[in-house]
Amino acid sequence: MQKLFETFHKQVKNRIEKQNLFHAFGEDSIRYDFAFTASKEYDLKASDIILEQPLPSTQFIPEIKTSNSGQGRKNKKPEFDLRIDPTNKLKQGILAEFSYFRRTPISKNQACPKNHGKLLNDMFRLALLKAYTNTINNPIYSDFSTHKCLLICVTDDEMIDYGIGGRNNTVPILEEYENIDTAFLNTLTKTTNKQLQPMFQDKLNQLNLIVNARTLFRKEEKATLNLAHWATWIWEVNFKLK
Repeated sequence: MQKLFETFHKQVKNRIEKQNLFHAFGEDSIRYDFAFTASKEYDLKASDIILEQPLPSTQFIPEIKTSNSGQGRKNKKPEFDLRIDPTNKLKQGILAEFSYFRRTPISKNQACPKNHGKLLNDMFRLALLKAYTNTINNPIYSDFSTHKCLLICVTDDEMIDYGIGGRNNTVPILEEYENIDTAFLNTLTKTTNKQLQPMFQDKLNQLNLIVNARTLFRKEEKATLNLAHWATWIWEVNFKLK
């Protein structure tokens, strides 16, 4: 998949350079760039790509929230960003979550520990998808054990600097997460841990799963006169039994 990742990075670079601004668009454009690149690389039809599909109900513990409209309490229904099942040219399917971290004119500094927590929460979501087995013969889902679960992050120089060294002795964003277990989470800041949703964290504990992730692709673009230093980071997420 390295060719896919390289071409995706170039597609994002073309978008950024055309706009001449890193924050001129949102995360949906990053998702589209990946889906567009994958469709070209693997001769996919539009119907081969699913965006924002609900997680199987067996892969999270339901949470109840009060409706803002005052119409009672509703179940939160989490989704994942992208699914592509295997085809003739794509031998291994893809499940993906996306993050797009950047400063904007409104928020000139990012909450880096908070963003780290968002990445970890997406890793939890992907690991639970990887662990899914279709035991109830649900026609919507397949067995995802052979899919590659990818966390795809496009980020500016502020998060790159945080990822390299952390700040104020915080744990940096890592190239490899061997064991995202209780011991590891206890080393993180409260701000980071607050981003971890119980619906996923508690389900992992219930299934006795430990999440891990390794970098498949990391490429940076140096700053220019008009554009900040930025990068594409891609991890493959997996799990093991405790």
